Amino acid sequence: MNRFMLSTVFLTVCILFSGTSCQNSSDLFVQSILASEDEEIIIEEKETLVISEDFDWNNIPDGFSDAIWDIQFDFDLKGETIILPENVTLYFSGGSLRNGVITGDESEVISKTKYQVFNTISLSGTFIEEQYLVPYWFGAVMDGITDDRDVFVETLAQAHAVTAKIMVDQNIFLDVEELGKKSIFIEDNTWIEGKNGANIIINSLYSPAFYMALVKDITIKNVTFLYDNSYDAGYDWSLTTDNHTNQQQLENYLSEKREIIFNSTNPIFKGTTSFHTIFSLEGSENILYDNVIFKAKGTTANTFMQFVFKFKEQYNANQTINSEAIGLTSIPSNITFNNITFDGTLMGVQGNVNGFVVNNLKSYRYSDMQNIDGSNLGAFVGNDTYRFPPPHLFYLNTDSAINDHFPQNIELKNIIDYGEYVGTVNTRGASGYCNSLKMVGKVENVLVDNYSSYRRDGLGDLGDITNGEFKNLYGEYTSDIFNSEWKFNCLRFVGPLTSTVLENITLKDNSDISGIYPLDFGTGDYVTWDNIQVSVKELNTNHGGFFGIFGSNNTIINSSLSIEEHTSEQLYMGLIYHDEETLKNGSNNHYEITVNGWRNIDEDVYGQSCRMLFANSSNTHVNYAKVTDVSNNMIIEQVNNIQKDIWTRTEIVDLGYGTSQKLDINIPSGFMVQNISANTLEGLASGIEVSIGTSTSLVDNLMDAVSKTQGVVSKTIAEITEVIGNRYIYLNADGDFNNTGKVEITVELTADYQYD
Repeated sequence: MNRFMLSTVFLTVCILFSGTSCQNSSDLFVQSILASEDEEIIIEEKETLVISEDFDWNNIPDGFSDAIWDIQFDFDLKGETIILPENVTLYFSGGSLRNGVITGDESEVISKTKYQVFNTISLSGTFIEEQYLVPYWFGAVMDGITDDRDVFVETLAQAHAVTAKIMVDQNIFLDVEELGKKSIFIEDNTWIEGKNGANIIINSLYSPAFYMALVKDITIKNVTFLYDNSYDAGYDWSLTTDNHTNQQQLENYLSEKREIIFNSTNPIFKGTTSFHTIFSLEGSENILYDNVIFKAKGTTANTFMQFVFKFKEQYNANQTINSEAIGLTSIPSNITFNNITFDGTLMGVQGNVNGFVVNNLKSYRYSDMQNIDGSNLGAFVGNDTYRFPPPHLFYLNTDSAINDHFPQNIELKNIIDYGEYVGTVNTRGASGYCNSLKMVGKVENVLVDNYSSYRRDGLGDLGDITNGEFKNLYGEYTSDIFNSEWKFNCLRFVGPLTSTVLENITLKDNSDISGIYPLDFGTGDYVTWDNIQVSVKELNTNHGGFFGIFGSNNTIINSSLSIEEHTSEQLYMGLIYHDEETLKNGSNNHYEITVNGWRNIDEDVYGQSCRMLFANSSNTHVNYAKVTDVSNNMIIEQVNNIQKDIWTRTEIVDLGYGTSQKLDINIPSGFMVQNISANTLEGLASGIEVSIGTSTSLVDNLMDAVSKTQGVVSKTIAEITEVIGNRYIYLNADGDFNNTGKVEITVELTADYQYD
């Protein structure tokens, strides 16, 4: 094996480390970029040839294959096509090539320093699998200030021609802000990789920064897209001229590159705001974003990215589109996000996709569209008109697909939406709000696992979902930010769920007073809610309850509502609630709920306790529901249309003077006594017998005698007939209590109801 030691730093093969063997080309290229001036590099296996200043590129001598060509001089190829021998490495140690075509044969390009090595050069043929191209090789300044957009486009084209990768190892500014003129179209097999914490700085405003239109096999990794612009929230984005210009740019590309003929038609249009995105993915497939940051440079809402990703249906290639017929279309498919960060966004990801996997995504600053002073919130322009849709971190829907496309095969795992809201404290109200996760309008095969949202606006909206699994979700929100007429749940259901599981979910309302429950009731069949924990501070609402799924074969278990203080004066408030259809026809529904902190029911057990609207007498199916009211020690159980309340009441009585003492607890009208116990905590006065009755005349109809000394006496009453009217409970004695003794009385009451 030949070895040639070069005294100066080389951007190739193996940096000399003790015990380190030769590495693959991609690692070597990265090392070369990071190499310091005093590092010594060993070149192995290839002969190094210095290309002389008078080298005849059209007559390459034999023996120049499988070699490193050290290019130290500037060469003008005079428009010729140069065909390189096999396995040649073009090593630019100071020279350059211009004006020609370089056709490789498993070739490689590297350079010693960061300067332009190609000027009006086209690459073709084959290059090594891990060949990287860098924009400054083609003339990019890459200082983060100079506009390098055109050179970056050229670099993309050169990489596409030879299936090479692009390395962005320092900041680069791409001026893409010109309506329908400067969007960058990415082609198949593009690989863009960052290094050294490099930023790709963009300023798109009214047109996408990047299009992926009917392309496949794209990788973008280890880079930050830094957004540097500001918008006017009062701008009329619905202008026909704007839409036309954007559509024309897209149509020109689809016609030229995808051979779509548009006869009096246009590319598929999904609304004006869909043009205001960083990436527009239109029918693209096999796209990977890995370790990528999307960050707004500005600190105010009007400097945030309007859209980060638009997933969009588009016409397929190689067809003629006529206005009288619907063409064949595709939506993005097999899109993968790994280790993604959003910071400074309005809409994060929106649209229609088949096969979308997200693992480890963090979102920080967010907002709704507005000017720096908070005006034109939501791009409001009067007359109840909002030009910008309510933004979300994820908003997946059918997006009015012209063919039967809908979001499916979705996996969102390990998501944290920190909810750092920036902007006016006001909200839109009826127009909507900026919760984190929205999936609506026919979505199938969904897994959302370990998703946390701290957005003041709420966790999300779900609807029209089949075969979904939502587990390990956490949501904190603040309901009182909304207008009192337009209150929203932290988690809301806006369409049916089918064969869907919600498991291990915690929802908290951080408002001082909650006027609405954090969780909405659901709709659908074969739905399971397991371990759903909902909590509020002060509850003051007239809503009828939220634990309920309108349909059949539904299960709610291990779930609870916790209330710090219940101040609602509304009587007959519910916790389990069904619509009329489910009351009549719902079947095989099974609910078990716990409530902590419900208001005291002592004074009005019927009006103040948890009401259950579950099933009525016309429903002949089997259904079961149970509410355990921990604070009031009551169990409300319903089997089909028969409800049974089991209320355990306890009071500790310090005996005073006299022979009779009425308890504060009673037996309300309609309740029957099942069991009673008396626990003597402190011994009675000497020589007396104490019994328990329902009056001073019925002195012992509940219990003949309590223990004279410490101990418990219990008795089963088992009343089966309701008694109309309230009954009191008395401790009666055959002598004076003599201000001696303490007794704990516990009575178990039941009441049965039959719903019409």
